[in-house]
Amino acid sequence: MSASRAEQRIVAQVSTDAEKTVRAWTDLPSGCLDVDWGEVGLLALQHRVEGLLHESLELAGCRDQVPVSVLSLLRRRAELAETRYRACYDVLVELARRAPDLVSEMAFFKGAGMATRYGSPAHRMVGDFDFIVSSEHAGELRALFGELDFWEKPGRNGPTYFGSALKPQIGSEYVVFDVHLDAPPKYNRPEPSRGALWLESAVPDALGEIACRRLPAELELLELLTHASEHALSWVHVCLDDDVRLIRQLDVELLCEQEPIDPAAVAALADRLGLAGELALGLAIHRSLRGALPAALEHLRDRADAVGDLVDVVALPDGRQELWEVPLHERAYRTDRGALALAMMPEGQRDRSHWFDWRKGLIRGSEDVAAVARLATDRLAATTGVG
Repeated sequence: MSASRAEQRIVAQVSTDAEKTVRAWTDLPSGCLDVDWGEVGLLALQHRVEGLLHESLELAGCRDQVPVSVLSLLRRRAELAETRYRACYDVLVELARRAPDLVSEMAFFKGAGMATRYGSPAHRMVGDFDFIVSSEHAGELRALFGELDFWEKPGRNGPTYFGSALKPQIGSEYVVFDVHLDAPPKYNRPEPSRGALWLESAVPDALGEIACRRLPAELELLELLTHASEHALSWVHVCLDDDVRLIRQLDVELLCEQEPIDPAAVAALADRLGLAGELALGLAIHRSLRGALPAALEHLRDRADAVGDLVDVVALPDGRQELWEVPLHERAYRTDRGALALAMMPEGQRDRSHWFDWRKGLIRGSEDVAAVARLATDRLAATTGVG
């Protein structure tokens, strides 16, 4: 972690709860009046830590020295996070009322499962509820969501369903359920990662009062780190401010805090599923953003060491792979990452709409994020014998 200015450090030092955050701050509360709070607010929004930051400022006793407009932004975003979670959960309740047996087979992961681990859903913004379900249930799912007038966006390895919230509020008029058939991959992951292990390993659980399933902690952790690496290496996700969100790293830390993690089991799962490169990249990215690996994962530091320089590769939509001029540990806490990404493209092609549309995904070219993961896998094989 190399946040060089107070504004960057305030966000970079946000932790999994307010108490840890206040203890970690090196610039607050004493330097509160010297901070550009507009930049802090924007960074917090980009990294999806608005709720945690708002509560931490309250606890630190410097709330009344922060501009009211910034406090209002943080508070409203925290409220929106809670509202969005509730909107998705309300639809899940209705789905379970109509098809309890089907819902009980859904294995929820990423934000849907992580949000309940925080002190409040206000601390963890969710854009959708992700779940894995057997492809044998695809037809039942389509019919079930159709009953609620959701529309289907086809996707790699499963559709995404969009529909109206049961109790629409500003900012949460719509809810989204992202379906992963048999396994999580929605990117170009290796074939072994699409096997039956994910659903075979899922264990009974509940979201609130709704019976469902979840991934074991080591498998969930592997998915979190893999997913984080795929976003960090993607040019499109940089342009969407969705490349290196701090909240994803906090998910990893929170899971390591709350569950007994066997790092050898995480590594073995990655090797079995063909995700050794993705895991190593995820570890290296986490260490770059947070300064160190969680203690539970320190045993895997050799894997992160082997691919450390690859965290500064970006897969461009015209098929190129380039190195960032600004290293990740600095770039992650800059607000202009999207502008840096657009500047990599040729004149006349430096706008987002030239390359992708949110409904369709990429409309020109092809991002080969998987090529970077393959390079990481080869590097591991050469340096550590893994892969």
